[in-house]
Amino acid sequence: MQQIYHYAYFPLCGTILLLGTIGVLPRVRPSTKGEGTERRYFYGSVWAVTISQALLLAFWKTLPETRAASLTKLAIFVCSLLLLGFAAYRGALPAPAPSFQAN
Repeated sequence: MQQIYHYAYFPLCGTILLLGTIGVLPRVRPSTKGEGTERRYFYGSVWAVTISQALLLAFWKTLPETRAASLTKLAIFVCSLLLLGFAAYRGALPAPAPSFQAN
């Protein structure tokens, strides 16, 4: 656990805090122009992860425990994440409409 925090969590957390401090993240900008676009990405990622995990569960229950089956499950999971992520990027998944305010 200590290695995970040392090599993955703390550098990622530090990067996010730094980006927020310098105003690169969407919710920390001085203007609200275009705010709401990040909701599409958030809800898209929720849809992508939920559907991909359901697919993975279905194949985990049906495929045998072999190396080839594990690679197949991994490929299906990654492809599902990529396809649904692209659909979210294009705005094809359900999400609240963005609010377009210019302050």
